[in-house]
Amino acid sequence: MTVRKSLGALLASSLLIPMTALADYPERPIELIIPFGQGGGNDLVGRAFAQSLAEYSGVDVLPVNRTGGSGAVGFHAASSARPNGYTIAMINSSLVGNPHIINGFPASVEDFTPICLLSAEPVGIAVSADSDIETLEDWVTIAQEDPDRLALGYTSIGELIALSAGNVTDTDPTLIPYSGSGDSITAVIGGHVDGAVVSDAEAYSQVQAGQLRMLAFFSDERSQSLPEVPTSAEEGYPLDIGLFRAIGAPANIPEEVENYLIDACTQIAQKDEFNERMNRIGFNVQLRTGDDFSEWLTRQSEAFVAAADLLEQ
Repeated sequence: MTVRKSLGALLASSLLIPMTALADYPERPIELIIPFGQGGGNDLVGRAFAQSLAEYSGVDVLPVNRTGGSGAVGFHAASSARPNGYTIAMINSSLVGNPHIINGFPASVEDFTPICLLSAEPVGIAVSADSDIETLEDWVTIAQEDPDRLALGYTSIGELIALSAGNVTDTDPTLIPYSGSGDSITAVIGGHVDGAVVSDAEAYSQVQAGQLRMLAFFSDERSQSLPEVPTSAEEGYPLDIGLFRAIGAPANIPEEVENYLIDACTQIAQKDEFNERMNRIGFNVQLRTGDDFSEWLTRQSEAFVAAADLLEQ
């Protein structure tokens, strides 16, 4: 009888213990959803992080590409997953910008718990190294004096960045869409357009090879990869809007799981192995976590909202 009472009391008391307290996180594989195809920047950064998180956590971290709809398929799958920490996702500028330019886009930053920023890529205007346009001020002067002369290439949400740049510089060049940054860069080098909106990572190789010249980056801080390029703010045109790669989890994950993932990001970002992996694929680690990352993400969202308003005008 005593044994039965003891077991009954133990069972009753166990029901009062939250299930999350009974298990150590993580204890099984984690799925990392990458909402874009293999080989691109998001895929490369995601796989580098997945490898490091697996080493840190001791469980398998499985990168899964779920593509389609400019990220819509993957973002929706990640945001609607159970918020238990076993599904996380690569989140990026498309999650911030696309809801404002694609009707019915099924996810937004509000559907995610922001975990950590891994890399932020400043974006600016690149021209051919042979161009007589040598500075951002040269570009602005020509664009204001002869609005029909300049053609500016862009890809995806680069249109929003181009519109924002035109707004702060009071210019309105002809915007030419391209399917990828490689195509827009080729067009610049070939003389088919006067410039293109590209990130430092996208332009780095061609700048180093003497084929491209970056006029300025639309960011608060200079690029780590191309530190000789000024910011637009230094040129008198303050604007902070660009591309980023980050980790998010479905909204409302348990606080202890969120803290674990933030700690993991912090530790991983300090490891030489992860920084070397990122450098090999052309990215610099720029860690932000917690409130700092949330506030930074809010500023990026505000910049894209303002850009989307320009698109509707």
